[in-house]
Amino acid sequence: MTRNITEIKHNLNKPDQYFTCCLLYYGNSRVVLSYLASEEYKVGNTLIPPGTLTLGYYEQGLKYVLWKMTQGTGGLIGYYIHLCENLEVSRGHVEYDDQLLDLWFLPDGSCQILDEDELIEAYDNKLITLNMKSQIKKSAQEIINNIDTIKTDFDSLLSTLDLTINTTS
Repeated sequence: MTRNITEIKHNLNKPDQYFTCCLLYYGNSRVVLSYLASEEYKVGNTLIPPGTLTLGYYEQGLKYVLWKMTQGTGGLIGYYIHLCENLEVSRGHVEYDDQLLDLWFLPDGSCQILDEDELIEAYDNKLITLNMKSQIKKSAQEIINNIDTIKTDFDSLLSTLDLTINTTS
């Protein structure tokens, strides 16, 4: 049986955000969460329909959060990555500091870098240093260079788990 867990996202440029998700797996300082979209929204240029299932991967110390989004039929919509710092994992919550840039990988393998305007604005408003801005961009490039391995590792983990996912809520 799954239970709820809270995702806490600390933002530099806006109030913290709290999301209630289902805990599907916890072990070795990592969790897999699920979230079922009740409303339509956009990621980059992609419309995410209601009923989209998001499986999230959070591992203590990683510099990103990975979400795999699928349609109700199981078809891949894409992989969404939040760059982050200070990722902490527990049975009750996951918590991280958002690093502004997000990456959206489409099924064809293409990547959209999202929120570059927020990164520039944070630098212009002295919320981050030039060094921090450069490090965030470097981290994004490292993820882009390694996305195939990141996706394969997550899909392998998913295939080994006996996941019961509630798609009716």
